[in-house]
Amino acid sequence: MHLPKSFLYVYVTITGAAVMALELAASRFVAPYFGTSMMVWANIIGLILLCMSIGYWMGGRVADRRPHPRLLMSITLAAGLWSALLPAFGQAIFARLSGGILGTPVSVIVVSFAAILLVFAPPVLLLAMVSPFAIRLVQADPSEVGKAAGNLYAFSTAGSLLGTFGTAFGTIPFLGTRATLWLWAALLILVSAVGLGRTAWRWVGASGTAVPAIVALALPSAAPSHTGGQVLYAKDTLYQHVQVEQDRDGAIALVYNEGGGIQSLRRPGDALHEGDYYDDYLVLPDLVSAGAEVGSAGPAGATVSGAAPAANPSASAADPGPSVLVLGSAGGTIPHLMNVYDRGRFPDLHITGVEIDGDVIPLDYRYFGLSPDDADIVHQDARAYVRQAAAAGKRYDVAIVDAYSQQIYIPFHLSTREFFEEVRSVLTPRGLVALNVNAVSPGSPLLLSMERTVRAVFPHVYVMKARGAYNYVVIGSNAALRPSSLQAIPENSRLAAVRKEWENGLQDITEAANTRGMLLTDDRAPVEMLTDSMIWQVARGEM
Repeated sequence: MHLPKSFLYVYVTITGAAVMALELAASRFVAPYFGTSMMVWANIIGLILLCMSIGYWMGGRVADRRPHPRLLMSITLAAGLWSALLPAFGQAIFARLSGGILGTPVSVIVVSFAAILLVFAPPVLLLAMVSPFAIRLVQADPSEVGKAAGNLYAFSTAGSLLGTFGTAFGTIPFLGTRATLWLWAALLILVSAVGLGRTAWRWVGASGTAVPAIVALALPSAAPSHTGGQVLYAKDTLYQHVQVEQDRDGAIALVYNEGGGIQSLRRPGDALHEGDYYDDYLVLPDLVSAGAEVGSAGPAGATVSGAAPAANPSASAADPGPSVLVLGSAGGTIPHLMNVYDRGRFPDLHITGVEIDGDVIPLDYRYFGLSPDDADIVHQDARAYVRQAAAAGKRYDVAIVDAYSQQIYIPFHLSTREFFEEVRSVLTPRGLVALNVNAVSPGSPLLLSMERTVRAVFPHVYVMKARGAYNYVVIGSNAALRPSSLQAIPENSRLAAVRKEWENGLQDITEAANTRGMLLTDDRAPVEMLTDSMIWQVARGEM
């Protein structure tokens, strides 16, 4: 049996594309159970490379011993069949092995390694055998073996590019992860069946592509509810698996990936709750609109640029009202609650929300009570927006940083001194930045590092134990804050309880008390390591 060179070129293109499609699909498939932290990505990439290395070695040895085209086609047929069945048994394996991203980092590393190995290693190893096997099968003049091998590798690499971009920007966002796996599995099975040549084998290939499609109809959608609530919406986006769930009490939650982190929440009647740190942001317009002292010295003793000497910068009748920027608006909880609780005191309140996941923005209006007139929602990366806003001369009184990746990690590029310098450039002289930091205690390394980093940029830094078990709000401001300004919130307001918590709990972080944390920069910002070490300390204490 002889395989034409033209067929081999098409064949290695498809197999090369399938390897990269499997790698990208693996990251999406693993995310709902283990997240997509650097640890998990290291496992995925490391195991893919390990399997490819072993596959290259095995492929060369097998090809020398049995250089039969039908054996090569059988290898990729097996890889295609395995890939086609991944959505069925992979979901079952991951669900049973997963302890969730909120488990200890060690367990995440070990369990995700085992899960990826069990599910994705076999087809990648089989596909890696193709290149050395195909080179062995090339019928070329000895003087042109190098040329033939180069051509095969060129087509294989071109296929990898197709698999990378086609999967990332085509099949996963438009078809989903499972459909992506079935698509490439079908192509592997079909090209293998064509290579086998016999009618009987072609029937095997055809049935191999039909059976997974039939099984797909009987499978539930990927990433079922982890909270026991009713799933109102679910979709794989370019960034994560997104679910909207409603619990028995009627609360609606925006849940990313495995359910370890609720990114937005709307309670019945837009009620406040002692466990919701979102409530703490609602007093920030009062802090900047009454009683802030401006003209304070910066970190190096310089006066804040443009600062006015007035003690109450909102006293002027021409004051248009506070302008709020929310970086990481997700389901729009913060903009919506500000409209419910702050709009009455600040009729001219202007809110801009920035959200990186464009598929999440329509959910703000559909499930979380936001109306188009409540806020301007921008689809963009938070830091890119800040940089463009600075260039356009936009200014805000309050900047809220509430962006998270993999449920519990502050994106590293939104935690650095350079980032806060850019944020400060879009703040008014009375402006402040506030960010939520998950920490188990006031002495947690992550919290101390965030305080020190903000202190390197802003003349005034504060910390407030927010609502929620592990939530702290760190504030950096151009002007000294006066808790007495919160008296503008009436005693009969539903915000009165939050007001009292801030009057009693807002703490000034002095420079002398801010030397224990790490200064986070664009060059060095190990926020994942700091978060993981904190989780590990808690886990050790519980054990």
